[in-house]
Amino acid sequence: MKRSILLLFLLLVLMACQKSIPEFDKNRAFSFLEEQCNLGPRYPGSDEIELCRNYITSSLSKFGFTIEEQKFEVMIDEKEVEGVNIIAHFNPRMSRRILLGAHYDTRPWADKEEDETLHNTPIIGANDAGSGVAVLLEIASIISKKEPKQFGIDFVFFDLEDMGSYGNNESWCLGSTYFAENYSKAKPEKAVIIDMIGDADLSINLDYYSYHNSPNLVNEVWNIAEELGFSVFKSRIQNIIYDDHYPLIKAGFNAILIIDFEYPYWHTLEDTQDKCSPESLYYVGQTVLNLIYKEE
Repeated sequence: MKRSILLLFLLLVLMACQKSIPEFDKNRAFSFLEEQCNLGPRYPGSDEIELCRNYITSSLSKFGFTIEEQKFEVMIDEKEVEGVNIIAHFNPRMSRRILLGAHYDTRPWADKEEDETLHNTPIIGANDAGSGVAVLLEIASIISKKEPKQFGIDFVFFDLEDMGSYGNNESWCLGSTYFAENYSKAKPEKAVIIDMIGDADLSINLDYYSYHNSPNLVNEVWNIAEELGFSVFKSRIQNIIYDDHYPLIKAGFNAILIIDFEYPYWHTLEDTQDKCSPESLYYVGQTVLNLIYKEE
């Protein structure tokens, strides 16, 4: 009898531990992706990117975040372009912090289309950048209901990531560059940047810069994915990718990138929501949630 009671107690304890990490809601995350797409192409200078900013900030406000807008100006093709990084803090007084980032602007030109007459057409950007924003908004929703005990969380939605020229790295990631160069606080313990992770045929390889700068954080995240049985995370370096994580790395952050760069619809008009899946958002979102809550 005593043994049965002890076994029941241990089972209850185990069940309680398993429930300490929240479940990522893939369908709600996908609705965040769809709602961004419904706004239209969200490129800098458009009415649609203003709508997207309002969408992100109003969502974060509902979740109880402290929000700031970091405005900046850059020169692109001899024109002055204004960018706005959206920064949100949860439990800002906690010293241990995790930064989560994604860009929210979309490419103004479909310059990977085979038909050159379509090259000046703006893209919807369901995967690039709707998927990263969707995952971050769902994580924000979750932590607003279940406060992490070990970490405060900072979210950064970067602007002006996607107006660069191929072969000129410094023309990309202008929002994250401004953010990193003007960051004056103690750096977060971990920084995870998410981009292009909605592909229905998801395959996430290791990024060269991430692995060589922050191998421990890469191993921690990839080990979590392996423990969860997410085989979409691959243990091989496939590309050297200049993305929003690189300016953070350059500024001394412990930063990594989660990306599926082998996306056949990149910078084309086919980057639409039917090429994405809720399951792909789940694989990444649940992995990041486990990183946030694993010490509890």
